[in-house]
Amino acid sequence: MKRFFGMFMALLLLFTQAACAEGMTAGTYTTAAKGFHGDIQLEVTVTANEITAINVASHSETEGIGEAALPLLVDAVLESQSIGIDDIAGATVTSTAFKAAVTAALEQAGADMEKMAAPVAASEEKQEVALSTDIVVVGAGAAGLTAALTAVQEGKSVILLEKTPFIGGASATAGAGTIATGSAWQKEDGYEDSPEKLVEDMMANGHGKNDRATVELFSRIIGPSFDWLVDEKGAAVPYKRTGKPVRNYSGEGRGAGVCKSLNDSFLAAGGTLMTATPATELLVDGGRVVGVKAESSDKAYTIQAKAVILASGGFGANKDLLPPDNYDDYVYAGHAGAQGDAIKMTEKLDAELINMQYVNMQPHSMRFPDGNGRGIGGGPGYQYDGSFMVNQDGVRFLNEVGKAWDNTQALKKNERQYIIMDQTSFDALNEANSSMYTAGDVELWISDDYSGDPVYKKGESLEALAEKLNVPAGALRASVEEFNKAYASGEADSFGRTLNAPISEEGPYYGLQIFVRYYATLGGLHINDEMQVLTKAQEPIEGLYAAGECVGGLEGDVYMSATLFGWAVASGHTAGLMAVDSVTE
Repeated sequence: MKRFFGMFMALLLLFTQAACAEGMTAGTYTTAAKGFHGDIQLEVTVTANEITAINVASHSETEGIGEAALPLLVDAVLESQSIGIDDIAGATVTSTAFKAAVTAALEQAGADMEKMAAPVAASEEKQEVALSTDIVVVGAGAAGLTAALTAVQEGKSVILLEKTPFIGGASATAGAGTIATGSAWQKEDGYEDSPEKLVEDMMANGHGKNDRATVELFSRIIGPSFDWLVDEKGAAVPYKRTGKPVRNYSGEGRGAGVCKSLNDSFLAAGGTLMTATPATELLVDGGRVVGVKAESSDKAYTIQAKAVILASGGFGANKDLLPPDNYDDYVYAGHAGAQGDAIKMTEKLDAELINMQYVNMQPHSMRFPDGNGRGIGGGPGYQYDGSFMVNQDGVRFLNEVGKAWDNTQALKKNERQYIIMDQTSFDALNEANSSMYTAGDVELWISDDYSGDPVYKKGESLEALAEKLNVPAGALRASVEEFNKAYASGEADSFGRTLNAPISEEGPYYGLQIFVRYYATLGGLHINDEMQVLTKAQEPIEGLYAAGECVGGLEGDVYMSATLFGWAVASGHTAGLMAVDSVTE
């Protein structure tokens, strides 16, 4: 009997050990992975067979995008018990880093990684759901949020659809500088401005390629729209005001802060927000738009509405819609969700598109490891004493602190170009851009064994740097000598730039590859003064309105500072009012 009992216990022990080997070692594991701006540190708690908690201990992800994605990723992993979840649209880098950190924790816990990494299957059959409302707004960026809040404040029922899991869209990463021509603040602060002046300034900035009617509309509506935006009885969005006479004001917390404020007010007023629910089709009855179809992960919605407002952004991330150009030579710095949804949804309605050939481009961008571009800060990025730019031949070719439009055209003529810096200007540039990358990032990028993006090189001498950048060493040294000679003269150089310091005659030296970046698209739907979408026959499509970047013609071939965010506010507010009027009638 004792022998049988001993054998039984031995077998039980073996069985228990085998079972434990297939499970996880319970505990909390701290791991980290590189996100968009730095490490995402997680504390992952597991039992033998379950992930029970994921705490984001620290991160520096972008407010309104990566930051907003993290709690969604936590919920998705806990619910599915798998890291085989989809990335959060618009936050791919954050998603990848989060899953890498969870993976590291599970590996430490001894998890069956084949099982834990199994893709989470999407629901094969979606539940059909019918809804009705006064107004549907498509897109929860600044324009859509403004339109939705306006309409719900006017007493209408509103459903706001957003295809990504979080609000903000392209507006979330904007600076929220908002032109305020004709506003009460501007008048009280003593700034001399007028709708007529704004029209002429915008037409000149856009090289006369703007749709004048749209610019004139904007000039009339931006003042009262801004008043509503900041008024306690309106949207009550916090904006910075010093009392000095200025043309533009900036939202507290940049674009993400403005969008959060608008969304909070919309929800508090009784609006309905449906995220991760893209609109897929317009419902049309007798030529009138009467609602939309939309889909979430498990539901298919048919939403009847008396009016629809399209505010789904531009098409910068959709190369099929971009005008012919060699975009592979540039870097995209816009929102991943900018796929031209409004344009695609209105194709069957014969909607007119205008200025589709124009995409906003700017010259001062570096390319990050994920392939996306970001404009470098500190003025245009080349204003640091002791720095200048050369092309692939090692030759200076522009006034580095000149007009953005002129510099964009100059950069587009090159195969490639680099900022050349001494130690002082290198330190200054990295300090000015510390919100986008860390000192540790730079240390990695300039190391000799790093071969990815950005191309950021260090050489103890000009010749060593030239070799790493693949530019002629003699030409680079000649450019340095010419630069320092111009500084010593005390006169503006041959490009018209006044130099404040020479580049050091002693190394080390640094070179950073620079690109033209593109993001906001400047073409789109044609609208009338009532914000209605027009057909090619110039007839308004009943029940259909548009606002924000999906509308074309405002900017011409390049945007004017503070007008894009201003247009989001003005067009969204006005579209909301016009839709309300049509519903009330």
